[in-house]
Amino acid sequence: LIRKNKLSDQIAFVASAAILLNYQVLHFATMMMSEMSFLFTSVLACWFIYKIDEKRAFWKDPFFYLAIVTASYNYHIRTQGIALIAAILGYFLFTRQWKQMLGFAGGFAICLLPWMIRNKIAGLGQSRYIDMIASSNHWRPEEGTLDLSRIIDRFLDTFQMLLTKALPNSIIPYRDVNYDTAATWVEWGISITLIILIIIGMCRLGKYKYLFMFYTLATFGVISIFSTPSGNRYTTPLLPFLETSLLIGLYTVLTKGTQKIKLAKAFSPWLLISLFIFFSLPKLQELRKINKMPYPTNYQNFFQIAEEVRKQVPSQTVVCSRKPELFYMHSKTAVTMYAWTENTEELIIGLINSGTDYVVLEQLGYSSTGRYLYPAIQKNPELFPIVMHLKNPDTYLLKFDKENAKQKFKQ
Repeated sequence: LIRKNKLSDQIAFVASAAILLNYQVLHFATMMMSEMSFLFTSVLACWFIYKIDEKRAFWKDPFFYLAIVTASYNYHIRTQGIALIAAILGYFLFTRQWKQMLGFAGGFAICLLPWMIRNKIAGLGQSRYIDMIASSNHWRPEEGTLDLSRIIDRFLDTFQMLLTKALPNSIIPYRDVNYDTAATWVEWGISITLIILIIIGMCRLGKYKYLFMFYTLATFGVISIFSTPSGNRYTTPLLPFLETSLLIGLYTVLTKGTQKIKLAKAFSPWLLISLFIFFSLPKLQELRKINKMPYPTNYQNFFQIAEEVRKQVPSQTVVCSRKPELFYMHSKTAVTMYAWTENTEELIIGLINSGTDYVVLEQLGYSSTGRYLYPAIQKNPELFPIVMHLKNPDTYLLKFDKENAKQKFKQ
């Protein structure tokens, strides 16, 4: 992408290497989460936009259709992908490609239809992210919803956190950041400096600066609407765009500086990558050490129970647990999740309706287990006889007595 904008091969290599050395990118690359697939499809969709041949009719260009499909898939990975759709539409709008803008919007709508129809048939309703906008705390539904003024306050708080803490902590992740305190003047200074350099770098990308700028702003806006302050996790897909722009901006400023003071030699991009390697090495060594460690004992117990379930029961058996996807990886059984409610009866009726056969009571560290599942088991121990118990920490596989539960709760 950088070479397409007639910047040197050196700065293109340095910017790409900086992304590959980024601690946050490598941190999420070791996890079974959506960050990397989301990052990949974001970059790929933009690359397809770059590859469109503007000398031919857009409806004859395969890259136009590939961009639609990839951006739509990005949205299906995570609703946050609506930011990429908005960015691409904004790019077509500001470059006066009206037909392309309408064609892309129509293509995206078509790509949405199959999943929307599927959700309608399954009775799943709208996206859970839409519900999160008005939710006081989506991890604790019982806390209710926010009114408009509190939604605006949360938006402003989160947007400020993204600017002063998450952005610097993402693109230069070499210093610890406390997300629980108000931003200091130093953090504001670092943030403003980085934003200026990023804007300078984006402006070097010709008309594609609109794509980078709109995607950054739209992502920050979407995160601020959907989320309570949540660190820098959701900025991860932006890192290729932010890191690249920062490096180009920094290189541009330093090059102009050396010309201004008439140094004999021009500034070399290789000095930048040397600095990145120097600052990255301790964090990368730390990450390598973490990734070499065995699973913590709470996860070892969780996976051991899943392995035993795989050996002992048919694959159509339904097991309820926190992190059901991870349980499935080792059990290969059907999995489900308990309802996040303090109403014991509602939670158990949910288990009945989902056809639950077994329940895993774990200590993975998620508050919902202790807040919702454990109290329901405590109040109805006769419905959850112990099948398996592992210690340090205590982890249980419990048989769910559906028939007695139906009689007790008149289902």
